Amino acid sequence: MKKIVLLLLSAILSMAVSANQVQNVKLPKPDQNKTRHTMTVPRADFSPSLRNATPQLAEAVVTPPAALETQGYRMNGYIFDGSSWEVVDRTLQIGIDGNDVYLQGFSVYLPEAWIKGTLNEDFSQVTFPMQYYGDYYGYDLYFYPVTPLSDGTYEPIDAVFDFDERAGVFVLNQDQVCYIVENARPDQLGWYFMYDSEMSFTADLGTVVVPEGLKTEPYMLTGVYMGYYEDVEEWFEGEPLMGSAQVGFDGDDIYVQGLCSYLPKAWVKGHREGDSYVFDNGQYFGPFVLAGEVYPLYFMGCAPETNDAEPFTLTLDPETGVFVAHQWYGICADDVEVSWYDLLGNVALAPIVDEPAVPEMPNVLYYEYYPDEELGFLVLDIPVTDVDGKPLLTNRLGYRLFTDSGEGAEPYIFWADIYGFDQDETIIPYNFNDDMNILMGGQLVVVYSIGDDVKRIGVQSVYFGGDEMNESEIGWYDLGTTAVTTIAVDDNRPVEYYDLMGRRVDASKLTPGIYVTSDGRKIYAR
Repeated sequence: MKKIVLLLLSAILSMAVSANQVQNVKLPKPDQNKTRHTMTVPRADFSPSLRNATPQLAEAVVTPPAALETQGYRMNGYIFDGSSWEVVDRTLQIGIDGNDVYLQGFSVYLPEAWIKGTLNEDFSQVTFPMQYYGDYYGYDLYFYPVTPLSDGTYEPIDAVFDFDERAGVFVLNQDQVCYIVENARPDQLGWYFMYDSEMSFTADLGTVVVPEGLKTEPYMLTGVYMGYYEDVEEWFEGEPLMGSAQVGFDGDDIYVQGLCSYLPKAWVKGHREGDSYVFDNGQYFGPFVLAGEVYPLYFMGCAPETNDAEPFTLTLDPETGVFVAHQWYGICADDVEVSWYDLLGNVALAPIVDEPAVPEMPNVLYYEYYPDEELGFLVLDIPVTDVDGKPLLTNRLGYRLFTDSGEGAEPYIFWADIYGFDQDETIIPYNFNDDMNILMGGQLVVVYSIGDDVKRIGVQSVYFGGDEMNESEIGWYDLGTTAVTTIAVDDNRPVEYYDLMGRRVDASKLTPGIYVTSDGRKIYAR
């Protein structure tokens, strides 16, 4: 799971609250067939609730040095347009000149505009003050960071990003809540768009890039999570691994996607040696961002039991088409030593055949509902195997939700205007992920307006293999009296531990790595 469910729910609730505090008017996109004089562009509504308004800025656009070298970054976060929050995933250009940082692509209406920030002495933070984007068809636009105050008003602040140069990541600092507004004036809050405080910019520094046009085939990834008891110096097998992967070949090179559960789209590359494919250690999966902190993740093979670094090798069984590994591999914090967050053993990759199949029954692992907010969240377990244990194509697999108030199963409707679909849906593809309401594989699904009379909630898998649709049995979760909760936290309840995938972990069996506790702490077990 990309975010711990408790942290994700907190972010969703904070967005729901902030969206109702100020009013927005969205500027229309320019119609190239009209002239400026014939356009009617509404001004943003202005809020009188701004404290400590800054003086009028000089309306001079930022111009970077002529010889500035830039690099592409991906912007990740959430944006509110006045009606709904949307996931942001677009390209930025960032260039560094001494202590000056120039960024292009932040503005929605003026994507060619630049903003300028300043790095601190140790290059660990960059500060972007309020500044002028430029003129949009006669209307001024400003980069405008603010923080909400307890009385419902807002105060202008600087936007501070933590910078991890080695990982190539900028993350909006979490010490103070910061919303970045695309604003109409420098002295009054009148906004067109609002960015949430969860934001990062990520560069592809050293990640594996597949050849253009590479053809891939789906494979089932199986294995087991390994753990180590330090007190008795003994290895043990933990939870089984079962997931999907993509495998492609380019001459004697092999490319595999799906080995990193935190970054499932990351690739690793191997090369052929005889009947096997060898993967070099130290390949960079990319940065994993959690709660404002950055964790660079690397691929490292190792010898079983010894944990000594060793190239990871996949050997093909020509009769079955299955690739089998004799080494373990780690999702690691370092590109030299096997300093792992997750360590996987008994790894195999099996090809998946497109044929009719009845999917194995899924289950609801956890459900919690907040009646005051009229939303809740589920954690689902959706097997990617059929009833006979054979692997399924995840791009042919989907799932439905059902509610039951005592009169039979009723399908849950994923309303288009809430979930951002083109039309109302009842089936969600297994691979669908919007990083907000739904995570891939049903690792988290946010639901809305579930009635108080609902007695149980269920999930059903649907498989479209071999030109047939087959359905699983419905896995039901009895709500009883435990599924409804309030925002208040019981300080006397036992502290639970979760790994970065959102899996609950026995506190007495913590292996080295990062964990989040149910009371909001983050710890590192050694």
